[in-house]
Amino acid sequence: MLVGLTVLYMGWYFDRPAVHETFLNLSGNLSSLANLTTQALDSAPSTPEAKNHYKNLLLFANDDIRKQGVQGLRILADFRDRVYGKRDFREDLTVDDFLANWPAWMPPLDPTMKEPIPDVTAAVTAESQLLAYLQKNFPQENTVDEQTGSTIRNLVEDFGYRFVFIKGQETVQLGPDFLKTPLLKGWTNPAARA
Repeated sequence: MLVGLTVLYMGWYFDRPAVHETFLNLSGNLSSLANLTTQALDSAPSTPEAKNHYKNLLLFANDDIRKQGVQGLRILADFRDRVYGKRDFREDLTVDDFLANWPAWMPPLDPTMKEPIPDVTAAVTAESQLLAYLQKNFPQENTVDEQTGSTIRNLVEDFGYRFVFIKGQETVQLGPDFLKTPLLKGWTNPAARA
């Protein structure tokens, strides 16, 4: 019997498929992003990178909504639902709110030139990286350096008041299941959804 078990184990060991961990190529085309589900997107960006991702997300969403597109809103809605729970955008949201009251904690927009508009791939990447940033840093917010801690709070509050909650009437609240499940669990490219 022991010989039989050994033979079975050896047969399984040599016939099992090889598992190769691959890295996500975010510079590829959008169709490759559409097939993503639980790829290793949890390599969280640094604080300066997260700020750049947030800038890219806002710039793309602003440009897309002005062209009457829907991809920007889909990306924003996915971020909203994952961070704040299933909610609607605030009722008084206007197109001008997307870039209004630019956050002081972000690098300022250059008033002397039109900012380059990121493409949809950069916006999709920005959302996933911001989720990874929150996933990694939010639980340790009180123990991280003040710059990172402030950026976490600022990001959550700025997005919340910019798109979800009415400032002065509501308080930004995270979803009831926030971080109980990973923020990127089941993540797929929101811009590609119909």
